[in-house]
Amino acid sequence: MSDPFSTPPPPPPSNGSGSSGTGVVPCGNGIRLWATVLDGLLFIVTCGIGWLIWDIVLWQQSTSPAKKMLNLKIVDINTGAPATMTQMLLREVLGKIILSTVTSGLTTLVGAILILVVPGRQGVWDYISKTTVVREA
Repeated sequence: MSDPFSTPPPPPPSNGSGSSGTGVVPCGNGIRLWATVLDGLLFIVTCGIGWLIWDIVLWQQSTSPAKKMLNLKIVDINTGAPATMTQMLLREVLGKIILSTVTSGLTTLVGAILILVVPGRQGVWDYISKTTVVREA
């Protein structure tokens, strides 16, 4: 039996949204969890401001500091293309910062649960921006 945290999930089933024909295979839960933990550690080590600047600069590459270190990329769920700056802005600012602040962190909790249970491994912020996280080729 394989470890469910180290292997990527199977491709999402076809649901008529056009996402099944793109070959987008989201990365597994374990690597997403490690990226979150690593981003938190990097945030602390860089006193927050260094991480924030680093993060915004990496949006142009459709990634974050930890995802870059782990060779992960944020892609458009429908096309498989790297996320655009608009998608990154929606994902990071609206999906993660504003909604989590307004809901006192409830959005983050719901997003984490969604990543664990939905086939596309998408959090609330991914649904807002129509993205998912994959391993870079």
